[in-house]
Amino acid sequence: MASSYTLLANLRAGRCSNTTKVRLLRSWEARNINKGGELISVDMLFIDENSTMVQGSIPALRQLQFKNRLAEGSIYTLTGFDVVRRNPRFRLSDSTFSIRFNEGTELEKLSTTVRTIPTELFRFRTYDQLRELANAGKQLPDIMGELCRIRSSITDCIPGAQRVMLSLRVESGTVVCVSLFDSLAPAFHSKLDSYEREPKIVLVTGVNPKIVAGKLYLNGTSATRARLIILIRTHCLNNASASSSKVVVEFLCTAKLTEIQVAEGWCYIGCSVCSKKLIREETSFTCAPCNETNAVAQLRYRVILSASDETGIAAFLGFDTEITKLTNVLAAEAAQIVGVGLNAQVDTDLPRVLSELVGKTYTFQLKLKEFNFTAHHQTFTISRIFPARDLAPLLTFAENVEVHKQAHLQNVASGTDDRAAITSDVAEVSTAGDGTLTGREAEANEHDAAEDNASKKARVE
Repeated sequence: MASSYTLLANLRAGRCSNTTKVRLLRSWEARNINKGGELISVDMLFIDENSTMVQGSIPALRQLQFKNRLAEGSIYTLTGFDVVRRNPRFRLSDSTFSIRFNEGTELEKLSTTVRTIPTELFRFRTYDQLRELANAGKQLPDIMGELCRIRSSITDCIPGAQRVMLSLRVESGTVVCVSLFDSLAPAFHSKLDSYEREPKIVLVTGVNPKIVAGKLYLNGTSATRARLIILIRTHCLNNASASSSKVVVEFLCTAKLTEIQVAEGWCYIGCSVCSKKLIREETSFTCAPCNETNAVAQLRYRVILSASDETGIAAFLGFDTEITKLTNVLAAEAAQIVGVGLNAQVDTDLPRVLSELVGKTYTFQLKLKEFNFTAHHQTFTISRIFPARDLAPLLTFAENVEVHKQAHLQNVASGTDDRAAITSDVAEVSTAGDGTLTGREAEANEHDAAEDNASKKARVE
C-alpha cells in the first residue's frame, strides 16, 4: 500500500528495514584514477515523489549483484539498505545523507505506479554562485547556457587526451568554458553528430567549478551528462511578466508511447461552449466563464501519456483537439457521462481507442511553460502530434528578435534552492515558422483553458 512507503526525507541513519519508492535518475562508475582506474563504486541519484534527491552507491564488491538490474529512468522499491552520512565533498544533492547498498538490500523494478515521480531534477547555479563554489570541491552543480563555440581534440586534431571544450553564455551574459574529458568527449560528439544542426542550448549536469588565472572553468566528472537543445524560442519570452502561462520553449520529440496514466484520469467534464471545466451543482452544471447556471456538459480529452526514447522517459499531456485528431474519435463518443451534477460519472476507466495507442511511435510538438519547472507540474503539453517525423515542421531559428524580459535560469523553480524538476531531456526545439502561434491561436486557447481548469480525475470530480 502507498502508506507503507517511506519518503526519502524521512530516512534516518542506520540499516533501513522500511521500503521506499524512488526513480533512478542517473548512474555512473566512480573510479580511482591514481590506481589505474580501479572501480570504487557504482554511484546513483535517486528521487522520490516529493522531489527529494539522494545519492546512492553500490560498493565495487557488490556491483555485479545489482548493476545489471538498474536502468536509468525506471522506478524501484528499495529496502534493507544502509542510510549513512553523506560525503561532504562533490555533492550532487542537498540531502545530508546517502543510501548504500549492502548484502541484504532488496530492490524491485515497478512497471507502473500511481505516484507521480519526477523524471529529472536539476540544481542550477548562477555565475556568481559557481565562482563561490570554485576550487572548493563541495558541490557538482548543473549549468545551462547558449552554445557559442565548440573546440575538440577529436575534430581539431589536437594531440593528447580526448577533450571537448564548450563555450556557453549563461544567463548573466558571461561566457564560461565547460570541458568534457575522456569518454565524455566521444559521447558528446556522437550525440552532436546525431543532430541535423548545431544545438543552440546545452545543459550539463554534475560539473566541477575551477578558477584558473582568474577565469571560471567547469570540468566534467564521471557524473556529468550533457543534454542538447536545438533552439530556445526567445520571441515567446516577450512580456513574460504579463502572464505565467507564456510559452517558454517549444520543441519536437519522437518517442514511443509506453503507457496511458490511468490513475490521472483520461478526460474531464467541460463546457460545450468554452471548454472549461464545469462546476458541479446538485442537479446541474454551472459554467462560470459563460455565466451559465445550466450549462451543457461535454466530455473532453485530458490524457497523460508516458513516452520513451533512447535518452529516457517523459510524461506528455494531451488535450481534446490533438487526441481527437490522433484517435479520430470524440471523447463524447468514446464514453458517456452517467448522471448529472454531483452524481456525474464517466462510464469507462479507459476507452479502447486510447489503450490502442500504446506501443506506437509518434513525433510530438511539445510546449514547455514556466509552470513546467515546478515540482507539481511534471508533464509537457502536446501542441501537435505527427504520425511520421517527415510530416513535422522544419526547424528554424528566430534571429534578431527583441526580448523584453530575460529568462533567468536560476528562477526555474520555486523556492531558494535553484532546482528545476522536469520530466524529460529536451531533444529538439521548433519555432512557429508554420504558424504554430498565430494560425493556431484557437487551439492554444483551448489547451490553456483546459490546463487551468481541467480535473485530473474526471470520473470523481
